[in-house]
Amino acid sequence: MTAKKIIEQTCGLYRVDLSSVKKIAAEFNGELDRALAGEKSSLQIIPSFLSAPSGQEKGRYIAVDFGGSNLRVMLVELRGQGCYEIIKLVSQPLKDPQGRYDYTTADTSGHEVFAFVADLVSEIWAEASSCKLGLTFSYPMLQNSICSARLLRWTKELKPRQTEGRDIGQMLSKALIDIGIDIKPAAIINDTVGVFMAGCYHDSAVCAGSICGTGYNNCLLEPGRMTASEQVMIVNTEAGNFSSLPFNYYDQILDQATDDPGQQKMEKMVSGKYLGELMRITLRDLGEKGYLPGYDRSERIWNQPYSLPTEVLSWLQSKRSEEIEQFAYWIEVNGFYTNQDGLAWLNLISAAILERAMILIAATYTAILERNRQLNNEKQVIAVDGALFKYMPGFLTGIESILRSELPDRSVALMYTSDGSNVGAAVAAAMTER
Repeated sequence: MTAKKIIEQTCGLYRVDLSSVKKIAAEFNGELDRALAGEKSSLQIIPSFLSAPSGQEKGRYIAVDFGGSNLRVMLVELRGQGCYEIIKLVSQPLKDPQGRYDYTTADTSGHEVFAFVADLVSEIWAEASSCKLGLTFSYPMLQNSICSARLLRWTKELKPRQTEGRDIGQMLSKALIDIGIDIKPAAIINDTVGVFMAGCYHDSAVCAGSICGTGYNNCLLEPGRMTASEQVMIVNTEAGNFSSLPFNYYDQILDQATDDPGQQKMEKMVSGKYLGELMRITLRDLGEKGYLPGYDRSERIWNQPYSLPTEVLSWLQSKRSEEIEQFAYWIEVNGFYTNQDGLAWLNLISAAILERAMILIAATYTAILERNRQLNNEKQVIAVDGALFKYMPGFLTGIESILRSELPDRSVALMYTSDGSNVGAAVAAAMTER
């Protein structure tokens, strides 16, 4: 069999026919229905205890974004009419690139992680001592009220100990009190709820929020759940765990090497944490079979998991000379020398991995838009955030195109929502003052 045929077959493993979008959407909605009824489901209906904001919320608030690879704390001023200003921002990675600290491993305790958060809050406290605090926490949690939630489990390969099952707000409050800051979170929200809040603060047509960055998740206005004031509630679905999807050979290899095999199935097929690793596993297999020009099994890239970052896929898809040069430099540094045929194979495989991700995400969005269409018949907008939407060429527009093709009877759009997790936390904190 020719190398070209092998590459075509490999790309075929990632192929999801567009005709499957409606079927996947129906399965996604079926899982949501089961979760709503309290039955076994790979999805959840986790209440936020919040409804859509009015867009008129005002005031200064501390916003903490705990999720992904970086921890961010902002002082946000909401000005109404969907307008806001970020007065101050401090940010630190959870894992120091220079190796001085690492708050992602099981060697780290919950006390240490939240002390790290508290230290960042202290950097803006002098300018925000009378402000309420909103916390965006982008890991599975069981919400008990607007300001109380328990961590269910870590995802994205984080695993600090002495945290699961504990109240997130209490852990942060104790860490703050330990350094002399007497404040409790007024609102604790999932990051997708934060994106929803920030998007809806600007545009009332927003009916869902979604993030595709390190991980993948979405939330929506759920007609089957109401707040205490009889308004439609925003619920978190933990969409990254959607399981009614076909794993291919490479998906299975990746899944078995993670800390949570069998879990977060969709996340492992669409998010920035895993797309580069899927590509690395695929290329290594082709190299071992003799179909990847320039393959050298001794090179670090083929032996070190996650050594092929997802941004490499964005460089391959880009037409900009700057990113083409970044890719050329990257392959040279990694000792990955290949010919024109090899580069063509890389482009085809990366495109196949990304196209599958776009189709699967579009299917879940189709489900959500069908589910809450009754709430807004004229226009439906999904607020989105995350590195793939921001940096991956054609990712947002590709998903939007699929949605418009699948739902030609209505106006649908994706709205990139910058700083959604932070601004959303400020809006949520403001809503507790109603």
